[in-house]
Amino acid sequence: MNAAWLSQRVSEQRTLVLSVLVALLVVAPLLISSVYVLHIMIMTGIYVLLVLSLNLVLGYSGLLSLATPAFLGMGAYVSALLSLRLGWDSSLTFLCAVTGGALTSLLMGIPSLRVSRHSFVIVTLSSTLLLQLLANNWVDLTRGSLGLSGIPAPRVGSWVIQSKLQWYYLMLGLSAVGIALVGRMVSSRIGRAMVAARDNEPLATAIGLDVFRLRLLAFAVSGALAGAAGACYAHYLTFIDPGVFGFSFSEALLIMVILGGSGTLWGPVFGAVVFTLLPELLRVAPEVRSLLYGLLLFFIVLRMPRGLASWFGRPEPRA
Repeated sequence: MNAAWLSQRVSEQRTLVLSVLVALLVVAPLLISSVYVLHIMIMTGIYVLLVLSLNLVLGYSGLLSLATPAFLGMGAYVSALLSLRLGWDSSLTFLCAVTGGALTSLLMGIPSLRVSRHSFVIVTLSSTLLLQLLANNWVDLTRGSLGLSGIPAPRVGSWVIQSKLQWYYLMLGLSAVGIALVGRMVSSRIGRAMVAARDNEPLATAIGLDVFRLRLLAFAVSGALAGAAGACYAHYLTFIDPGVFGFSFSEALLIMVILGGSGTLWGPVFGAVVFTLLPELLRVAPEVRSLLYGLLLFFIVLRMPRGLASWFGRPEPRA
């Protein structure tokens, strides 16, 4: 009885905290007059989608993937090209970007998920570099290193998203949908099977779990989320080039997911918020910015080995 009562109290407190947080996020832009701050908040929303994407593969499937920039870039280029060349409505281009990210992940995942975990890292990195090379050299389509500029604002019928306030609420809504989708997935039987395969693959196979299909599903959902983030990234910045496939995205996302708390739902989300804001806050000391950033990362690794998720109390089980 006491355990059930305590569990209910914890659930009620989490619901209350989440409700207050959502209310603050809804009213925050109405109290902020700085365009720069709104820009950082919009970019944070894009990174939230990306960490949800990587966390499904790294945190819940136990595979170190360097393919997230590939899905991001594919979504960005698909949506941008359909908007620029064909003038399609954003309701269609965004859907195509999500589909493009998912298909890319399936084409990459079917062969790469059959090799060892160490080889998987190399295959995902090589595939991402090949896509970057393709974007650089297919000049007739992508304009190569010149990139695609003048990407139009998202348009659904006669409604056009132009102001930063509108972009903020769009990213807030998409982030909420992404969190709800991943949360529902990882708390379901499929999510528990993914964790079982992550923790003990031979045992999972012995009890009848299809580990390959579980990981391929996680990879496909990961690709879809990153594809959506890519479409938002392209239309928000109105410019993309082959650098969108670069390793810098993987580096930032790995920091956010691992130090946020991989294998938990809220840890990487919190990591995306902290590690998007932190470099901007350190701009006040540009001479020692990199040094301070490195020292802070070192401190977090030493003091919170399970990531920032430990701030939320007992972290969820993870590898």
